[in-house]
Amino acid sequence: MVESDLKATVQPDNDTPGAESKDTSAAFGFQVQPEFHPIPLGAGVDEETFSQQMREFARDYWGEQEELEPLRRFTAAMYGVNSQQLAAGGTVYHALGIFPIGGAADGAQPPERVSRCTLTASVRDLDNPAPQIAAAGIAETLDRSKETGEVQLVTLPAGPAVVHIAGSRAVWELPDGEQERFLVRIEVWIPFPEDDRLLLLCLSTADVQDLFHYQAVLADIADTITFGDADEDLASASVAVARQARPFG
Repeated sequence: MVESDLKATVQPDNDTPGAESKDTSAAFGFQVQPEFHPIPLGAGVDEETFSQQMREFARDYWGEQEELEPLRRFTAAMYGVNSQQLAAGGTVYHALGIFPIGGAADGAQPPERVSRCTLTASVRDLDNPAPQIAAAGIAETLDRSKETGEVQLVTLPAGPAVVHIAGSRAVWELPDGEQERFLVRIEVWIPFPEDDRLLLLCLSTADVQDLFHYQAVLADIADTITFGDADEDLASASVAVARQARPFG
């Protein structure tokens, strides 16, 4: 269990691509730690409203200082394009996680550093004869794929699922030579219990040294997944995140 309690409740809007059905069997929800800050996806709003949402996100990220306006504009544009691409691919939730590492839990000592990650939840169509069979098929497919990584079948409170951990390396050609960056991705694939769909939670980070920390973070989130109307709190909330003056520190 990570130190932060799970507080924010997430139930993606059915107007989001990939979650069109109003049938409660296709609904789902989960909880995330307060260190996660939702990034607008632009689902169900016009372009002007979406642009305003991204400007507010960038303002929360950088603060109100006038000299940071160029950074706010760049952040809003960059995350805006990325969010639209994610939404088009079935993503229904996107958040930036900012976690203090080290220090004292009571605040007596400041954190040694800050670690960042991104979290997405997407819905995909899946021929799902039964969750156990679907999960086994997903595990076998991932295990046989060319992408290296670790694959494990697990049982969550919401049903059978697959955990997939994989790393990647990105290289940029710069005037003074190559620059490389390593990324790690932790995925939880879970078939809907009574619907031909699949929920995919994906947590990725460039802070690869924090892999074990983020495994615990995603494990705690996965334990809260519910489908249908099993949880009244999830059924009555969209995204309940307490607003902060400077949520990004």
